[in-house]
Amino acid sequence: MKSKSLIAVVLALLLGLAAYWYWSPFLAVRQLQTAARNGDAEEFNRHVDYPKVRESLKDQFSALVAQKLGTPQDAGNPLAALGSMIGLGLVNQLVDVMVQPETVMAAMTHGRLAQPAPALAPAPAPGRAAAENSAAPPEAAPADGKPRWVIDRQGASRMTAFAIDPAKPDAPNSERLGLVFERSGFVDWKLTEIRMPASAFRK
Repeated sequence: MKSKSLIAVVLALLLGLAAYWYWSPFLAVRQLQTAARNGDAEEFNRHVDYPKVRESLKDQFSALVAQKLGTPQDAGNPLAALGSMIGLGLVNQLVDVMVQPETVMAAMTHGRLAQPAPALAPAPAPGRAAAENSAAPPEAAPADGKPRWVIDRQGASRMTAFAIDPAKPDAPNSERLGLVFERSGFVDWKLTEIRMPASAFRK
């Protein structure tokens, strides 16, 4: 009798652990949302790999610059090559300025990524920008213009959370902001990429 009870307890624990492992991506997204709404930059940053996020955006914008400037007729043109180098340098600087905790927190709250010009000039006291940018908007009801996040799993260790714009609920994922998470440990996840919607590159 005792052995059966022990087996039942072990099975219950294993099932609970498996369920926690399975739902951990959704919990990670919820944790980031909560941290962003509360202006808790320290907790938010714990789940973000900023070097990887910056690299992902640099790759996307660099590809756009190469596409715009690297036309076939420009092959071998030193001026075109110089323009491309300057463009890539500007992309790197722009991304370094853009990807800050307050910017990524705002993206988590609003479902879009924008350069935080108001937060940078004039520069507020450390920690205030994150609190101001994330604390005020979340007071509105989540259904009032706020994005809903849908999870797309890619295997056991990778997922993408797409922001569904309430004004465009039927838009394909390619037209949505995507936040890519990778498993870090057993149940922890980290934001490693930000995928811009295709429309951002058509402007």
